[in-house]
Amino acid sequence: MSSSRSDPGHSLGEIIGSLAGDIQDLVRGEIRLARAELDQKLNHVTTAAVSIIGGALFAFAGLVIFLEGIGASLALVMPGWAAFLIVGAVVLIAGALAARSGIALLSVKNLTPDRMSASLKQDARVVKENL
Repeated sequence: MSSSRSDPGHSLGEIIGSLAGDIQDLVRGEIRLARAELDQKLNHVTTAAVSIIGGALFAFAGLVIFLEGIGASLALVMPGWAAFLIVGAVVLIAGALAARSGIALLSVKNLTPDRMSASLKQDARVVKENL
């Protein structure tokens, strides 16, 4: 029986070897993509952690100043206490906003490897179509 092939120069072994090489290249590429994306996500988490810690430090400083203002207002009952309260409240609000910003950066949506998932789905579709 004779079969008509489009490229009679390639044997079945060569085709399988070529396919295995292509699959290895695909897997290596996916691993590189995953590594790059996870590095990016790790940098994102680090930035968020620094923001949260900074926010917590500002909030703590604000709490200290706020409490100083309350103490000064009770002890002295003079206009100076109002300044302590205002400064403390402003620093406390700034710290809360910084911490909230850092927490928002840590949402699960920002940490999922979207490009890798899409690439794997695309690769699976291409492999199914070509088998």
